[in-house]
Amino acid sequence: MKKIILLLLFLSIGFTLNAQESFRFQYSIGQKFHIDGIIDEDVYRNDLFIKAVRIRNVGDLTVTEISGDKALHEGVFDYYQSDGGSDFVHENSYPTKFFRDIYGNYEISNAFFMPVVRGVPTFPETPLDIGDQWTSKAYEAHDFRQVFGIENPVILPASVSYQYLGNSTIDGEKIAKISINYVINYTLKYQTGGEILGPLPFRVVGYFNQLYFWNLERGIPHSYKENFDYIFIMSDGVVVEYTGKARATLTVTESSLENNRIASKIQRKLEKEIPSVQVSAIPEGIIINIGEILFKFDSDELTEGASEDLDNIVDVLREFPDRRIRIIGHTDSTGPHEYNLSLSLRRAKTTANELRDRLSILKDRLTYIGMGESRPIASNETEEGRRKNRRVEILILNE
Repeated sequence: MKKIILLLLFLSIGFTLNAQESFRFQYSIGQKFHIDGIIDEDVYRNDLFIKAVRIRNVGDLTVTEISGDKALHEGVFDYYQSDGGSDFVHENSYPTKFFRDIYGNYEISNAFFMPVVRGVPTFPETPLDIGDQWTSKAYEAHDFRQVFGIENPVILPASVSYQYLGNSTIDGEKIAKISINYVINYTLKYQTGGEILGPLPFRVVGYFNQLYFWNLERGIPHSYKENFDYIFIMSDGVVVEYTGKARATLTVTESSLENNRIASKIQRKLEKEIPSVQVSAIPEGIIINIGEILFKFDSDELTEGASEDLDNIVDVLREFPDRRIRIIGHTDSTGPHEYNLSLSLRRAKTTANELRDRLSILKDRLTYIGMGESRPIASNETEEGRRKNRRVEILILNE
């Protein structure tokens, strides 16, 4: 019997450590995507080095419509090139408009040149375990107007393979790491009506290896970094190669109007019972700062009045049955760093357990984290400031 219990315990732990994750884009009207990417590439002609180029691509997109499981993105990409120093010179602007579904699939007119890569990442409909692999098709769109006189985007198909590598925590958020290998091997065919400026690319062979970071809790991209190598075999036999590295970060903000209204409503409701409460809208959702009132000084033991305060918080959380909740513990800077981190984590865990006990529907939607002294909201030089920094926050994440 003891062996059976130990085996069941082991299997339970193993299942918890390897829980499956569902990867989906989470869209909302007014959601804004800001993409900032840097490309450093070397250009070769017949294996002889020609030049080094640094490019910056900046995209600003807004979700303007949601239809079923897809969202309409509208905006503009700006293309910059380095002047040889630290400054970038604006070269071109590319307006764009496209649908993208929750799995990453695109619907975009051939009239648009950006984004260049379409369909990366694309996720399967089934949940994934760490180590799982999958494949998909993607496309690249290239602007050959100035170089070759081709007026329409040249679309290249690509084969993409993925592997879910695991998770990490970045700035307190759960981030998945995905390996992406991307291959192009394509012979181009042209239908041109205008003047052709010299030899054209005849065959394109290339790849990129990318490490992609995905925000599991928010359902949005976080960043990526990659190595790439593309070879263009020209119609006159000349071989041009582009090789280098690229990286990009994505900043996503939600429409704040509705969250501001909700935050004000929660503030009015709670401040009658919890005078120190502060409620505000942030890009990730709505944050309720209940201060240090729940815990005894320098302890994770609840105060005598904490039970009533937690009951009031639960009454608010009942109104968000479909949102994920994150409990964040903070301390002031008094004491060793490791101790503060441990104390903030223990307070966050205690709060999470108390809320779960009061509201069963939170069981699978609630996470907690301790930030220690790393995110002060006031000066630690005064007692008043330290008191403000000793706090527990409840973050109601955007849907």
